[in-house]
Amino acid sequence: MDATRRRHTRRRILSWIPISVVALICAGFVVGAVTMQDSWWTDPEPTAAADQRTPKGMSMFTGTGVDYLSREGFVRIELRDGAETATMLGLDADGTRTITPIVPVDTLVLAEDGVLDLGLVREIVIETTDDAVSAVHLRTDNDGAWTGAYAEVATVATDWGYTDADLATMRDTLTDRAQDSHGDPYAATLDDRTHLGATVSAEIAVDQRAASVTATFTIRP
Repeated sequence: MDATRRRHTRRRILSWIPISVVALICAGFVVGAVTMQDSWWTDPEPTAAADQRTPKGMSMFTGTGVDYLSREGFVRIELRDGAETATMLGLDADGTRTITPIVPVDTLVLAEDGVLDLGLVREIVIETTDDAVSAVHLRTDNDGAWTGAYAEVATVATDWGYTDADLATMRDTLTDRAQDSHGDPYAATLDDRTHLGATVSAEIAVDQRAASVTATFTIRP
């Protein structure tokens, strides 16, 4: 084969490479679409797998478990006698885990004497001690003003048994610290109280430099 014929042959071979690559990419998209179509992500009533929900119906905090609770829109945590162990939930026996669902989710905490429903939360921080959940911190979405966070905390706190005087003290503390902060972070809390057999509290934290306002609800057994 002379040099001219070799060049023509090489050009024909190279001309097929981009087409082949495009074909492979398209095939990948087709496979992905078919897989997603058969996935619980698109199922209106998804069924949890063994690594997504415990035998008692509580949320698991494995990677697929967090995906599932995001898809379902609920996280369920038990804080009472007979609750499943931390390791059964996909957590460390001792430590702290921060869970950030893909979208905010409703949170149901099963306490000794009832269920605490926190509505939509965007971040869940779980503390574990001796292979048991020892605290759950639930952070909600806010619009960047502590007044909005305060209104949300006030609604929940009233259900938890806090008085108007407790809430007024929190509001006044936030007002005073906002005036004296000079841009530094500040916070105000509602102290521990027993509600439905659990220990509950709340905090509003403001970081003006980071344009961050968080309302955190804490529940302990």
